[in-house]
Amino acid sequence: MKQQIFIIASSIFLILVISLFILNLSLTGFAIYNNSSSRNITQENNLTSITKEDALFAINESENIMNEMEANGFKVILLNDTLIKAKKIFYQVQYAAILRGEVNASAIEKTKATSALRLIDWKNMYYSDVLIYTEEIKAIEQKAFLVLDKLAVEENKINQSTDAAKIILEQAKQAFLDERYNDAEKLLEDFRIQFEKDKANASLLAGLKNGAFNFFWRYWIQIIIFLVIVSFIGYYVYKIFEKRILQNKIKKMKIQEQVLNDLMKKAQTQRFKDNKISGLVYNIRFKKYQEKLQTIKEEMPVLEDNLKKLSGRREWKR
Repeated sequence: MKQQIFIIASSIFLILVISLFILNLSLTGFAIYNNSSSRNITQENNLTSITKEDALFAINESENIMNEMEANGFKVILLNDTLIKAKKIFYQVQYAAILRGEVNASAIEKTKATSALRLIDWKNMYYSDVLIYTEEIKAIEQKAFLVLDKLAVEENKINQSTDAAKIILEQAKQAFLDERYNDAEKLLEDFRIQFEKDKANASLLAGLKNGAFNFFWRYWIQIIIFLVIVSFIGYYVYKIFEKRILQNKIKKMKIQEQVLNDLMKKAQTQRFKDNKISGLVYNIRFKKYQEKLQTIKEEMPVLEDNLKKLSGRREWKR
């Protein structure tokens, strides 16, 4: 009997636990569904909360921004293009409101709206879309004046800048004039980095110059003595190499002289003894050998005289 009562009680407890778990799961899913639905409704409300008057006010404000920037000397091509897009979206949203039945419109107006939006997904177009472009215009204005201020700051460094830094700054100016404000800001950062790098290099160079000057001022006597010794040794070594070069050149010319004499004898033998070459060929060869031999005889005495001077001897045997 007790065992039966325990089994019945356990079964009832298990059923209650399972029921509570299922109920909790259902409530959680309902809450998630409600939260998701609430978010969708909130997003839709945010889209539709921007009225026609809000969008028109934003467009007028953007026109004022563009006029002010133009009066301050800015190019406004980018702003004007963005404003045109905002106005285009504004008119398309007006047509979309007609097709959604949000405003009273005549049949002609509905036909015109249908024709204007025939290639556009107008069902999700709202006046909040206009604000995307008007906010972009505000961002452009802020960026333009920010870059202008940065340009003014960096321009003051131009006299202390290197050519590399000046080129970067000129590129930044051109980007600013072309309304490429993000590029201009990036180039100004590159200019700042280059300027700091050049400044550090200049400081290092100045430190090296000061160090060298101080070193020379402290050890100038020792430096002069060292330079005199190095100069003397260098001069002596140069004379040794010069003498060696003259000796080799004279030796080479002697060998050439001997070779030419042998060639002349050989040509005479081939012509007058063996009769192997013609008179014309003999004359050409012999004349060529004589010219080279004459050049050697003219240059060799000069080289030998120079060698005598270097050797400190009055006579030089060939």
